[in-house]
Amino acid sequence: MIVKSMQKKLMKITALCQVKHLAYLCLLSVYSIPMSVDAQNSFFKDNPQVKAPAKPTKIDPALQYQVKFKARPEHDFLLTADYRFLPNKASAKNMPGVIVLHDCQSDRTKYNNLSISIAEQGLHTLSLDFRGYGSSVAQGYSALAVKQNATDFMSYQTEVAVLMSYWSDDLLAAYQYLRAKVDKNQGISIVASGCASAYAVGLAEKVHLNSMVLITPDMSYADKERYKNLVDIQSYFISSAQDAMSYATAQELFTWNGARHSKLQVYKGGRLNYQVIRGNKYLVNDIAQWLKFTLR
Repeated sequence: MIVKSMQKKLMKITALCQVKHLAYLCLLSVYSIPMSVDAQNSFFKDNPQVKAPAKPTKIDPALQYQVKFKARPEHDFLLTADYRFLPNKASAKNMPGVIVLHDCQSDRTKYNNLSISIAEQGLHTLSLDFRGYGSSVAQGYSALAVKQNATDFMSYQTEVAVLMSYWSDDLLAAYQYLRAKVDKNQGISIVASGCASAYAVGLAEKVHLNSMVLITPDMSYADKERYKNLVDIQSYFISSAQDAMSYATAQELFTWNGARHSKLQVYKGGRLNYQVIRGNKYLVNDIAQWLKFTLR
């Protein structure tokens, strides 16, 4: 008798569970039926206990994308760069711009964190691949191909020098591209690493730059004299204490520079170029904030 009684109770519980499960499945099927926007709005309005699904975030594809542009109007060769602008981070609709240049042993991808940090300050940011490096390559314009085909060190240096002879025009084309993006009343600054520092100086001789950041600058005596011939330009020098060349260059130019907000930062060790950025956690943010300050 006891066993039969327990069996009856168990059957009732099972039947009840099946009914609830069936009701649950029906409810799910109702929610899964496609409805018009008006029907959805009416349903969630009449049933406040049911939360409406979150609307997908729309991402503007124009905020960050790879761009290509001609180095010279009469030549078909295309330069590649990453253009970034995050208006939701900007304090004003029209903001200044910054060009980011890689060193001679890398490409723009090594400076992604830096260019993103600058863009997060609300600044138009253009991170360029110089001709022959990264994605700015074509037949006859490739540093990698030069290295693979070189028969001796002298011929390799000669071919690389030929590639780099285009860089001044390449940088001017990058400036003109960014100038078209930035409001005419706003300024443009530049960040250059290693050997690119000399090309930043060359650009400053042709156009007005609000400020420049030189990361472990690799500059000849002539390059340093050209810098000294510029009207005092706000400059942020970054060097490594154990790299004698960049340390001496940064010290010399900082001492000579008379701009009020110029700055010198020296780090322990011998890291160069993007390795300095990777090795110092807060440096990208410091550079980005300094640029925004000097572009006010």
